[in-house]
Amino acid sequence: MPGVSARGLSHEERRQLAVHLTRVVAQYRSILDAYIIEFFTDNLWGTLPCSWQEALDGLSPPQLAALLLGMPGSGEEVRYRSVWPLTLLALKSTACALAFTRTPGFQTPSEFLENPSQSSRLTAPFRKHVRPKKQHEIRRLGELVKKLSDLTGCTQVVDVGSGQGHLSRFMSLGLGLMVKSIEGDQRLVERAQRLDQELLQALEKEEKRNPQVCAAGAAAGGAGPPAAAEPGHPAGPPGPGAPCSGLLQPGPAAGPTGRDADSAGPAALPPRAGLPC
Repeated sequence: MPGVSARGLSHEERRQLAVHLTRVVAQYRSILDAYIIEFFTDNLWGTLPCSWQEALDGLSPPQLAALLLGMPGSGEEVRYRSVWPLTLLALKSTACALAFTRTPGFQTPSEFLENPSQSSRLTAPFRKHVRPKKQHEIRRLGELVKKLSDLTGCTQVVDVGSGQGHLSRFMSLGLGLMVKSIEGDQRLVERAQRLDQELLQALEKEEKRNPQVCAAGAAAGGAGPPAAAEPGHPAGPPGPGAPCSGLLQPGPAAGPTGRDADSAGPAALPPRAGLPC
């Protein structure tokens, strides 16, 4: 499916593209934020304009793909059984015009050259239960927040909608930021707490294997205080001390250059880093 590629665009062209994307996302936020299960539980079909319902009602998934995405099957042609409303045609044309290209043409990030399923820039505690794409996003976003925090003198970060706490955990234990995590879904909060406990258990095991290294690290850095919890969100366990034998220190980047061209580089755990709540 053809689409937009940000490569080769000027600064002004990228700015305009961002404006257009933001405008479209804001206009169709209710559709984009919907989960599949809500289609059945919240009657999302009934929230669509009547003209849209008339055009889409009764179409099979392959027909929807052919008409909405322009992806007909082999030997098939895109045929509309009725005249579609202009608003639906406008959404289709806008989505096609602003969608990013899915055509392979990018280089695999160096952190995935050795193992496409695991980032070499994140250690096992931060990769556990996280998909490769999410691993890359966590590292890049976390390092960006760390860079901005250093430039502005910010020492505390709030992660709103923290989910299972993967990003908060990396920013706190991996990059040394004081992080407060806010999540409204109690199930995700409980899941994040379980992952916190797994990480603390891993640290305890490493400390038993390397007591001298861990003792030296703890003497240098000390233990961090537990992060304060929001009302209704139990606080996480107290933060551990300095890293034990590089357990929390992201590994070196793969590839001939040893690092990504646009990466801030691996970050060790600074002193007094605490787990997110």
